[in-house]
Amino acid sequence: MKLVAWIVGLAALLWSGVWLAGAITTERLSRGWFEQRQEAGWVATQDEIETTGFPLAFETAFRGVNLADPFTEWAWQAEEFHLVQQAWQPQSLRAIWPRTQLLATPLEQLTISSDRMEALLHVRPTADFALVQAEADLAALRIDSDLGWTSAIDSARFEMRDAGEARYDIQFDATGVSPAGGVLRRLDPRGLLPEVIERVHASGEVGFDRPWDITALEVSRPQFTRIDLEELRADWGALSLRMSGTLEIDGAGVPTGDVAVRAENWRQIIALGVNAGLVPPAMQGTLETGLSVIANLSGRAQDVDVTLSFADGRAYLGPIPLGPSPYFYLY
Repeated sequence: MKLVAWIVGLAALLWSGVWLAGAITTERLSRGWFEQRQEAGWVATQDEIETTGFPLAFETAFRGVNLADPFTEWAWQAEEFHLVQQAWQPQSLRAIWPRTQLLATPLEQLTISSDRMEALLHVRPTADFALVQAEADLAALRIDSDLGWTSAIDSARFEMRDAGEARYDIQFDATGVSPAGGVLRRLDPRGLLPEVIERVHASGEVGFDRPWDITALEVSRPQFTRIDLEELRADWGALSLRMSGTLEIDGAGVPTGDVAVRAENWRQIIALGVNAGLVPPAMQGTLETGLSVIANLSGRAQDVDVTLSFADGRAYLGPIPLGPSPYFYLY
């Protein structure tokens, strides 16, 4: 029994040393990252970095964080931010955001609050910590802009998995999406729709020009090369929209390809597009006439199945030209 006790005590002592060395290394690397950002011209400060979690984890708390990228003019502030690593699996990171944080863009400042905002990241220890898998969960998210608008989401979950060659399987689900008040009044000035979009779902595979890794934060964001949309679905009151298809994206973010669209109560959806500025008002009558013919051929006048096409920088709904296509670009 004495021998067993001695062995257990020695093992505990050795593990304590291993954990302490790991904690010191974690803090040193964390401080080093802030110093590297400062050398790159960023504003990158923090009041305190502390690692706890003995004996099974490294729980690093960053307090008083202030990050600002002068090149993109994006900035982020948080009173506290946590990264948790299991001692036996340091390539797996759990990120925990505070209940309140500030995000500034070149156009506005956003106050973001939530009951829960967490993400689980699995990265490769080499290859600039390239992303293997990410899972993010949100609860009671609210965004307040200094421009006067507010938006909210009851709950949301996002998953992203490496599919090889800078391609990723992506799935997103959200419930209780409340558009900003000004946006809602613009989309639905007569107040015919509920204030909350019941559900939004998206799934598919997205290709980028390079993998997502630490350089996406430090240098620039990877850009789209291909989108294989398995399903995009939105349910908002009596309106229902389904989309699926494939788009090739060039270096300028211009898409080429076809997307199948199924719209229920499509006349209201067109009205929303006009109100949002996505459909030119002069095109509303032409769209309604053309889609009415297509819908009547299907036997359901309120529903329509049509193809949304992109070619040469232009967008077409069936045979009807809509105007310039959107750009797919991450700043």
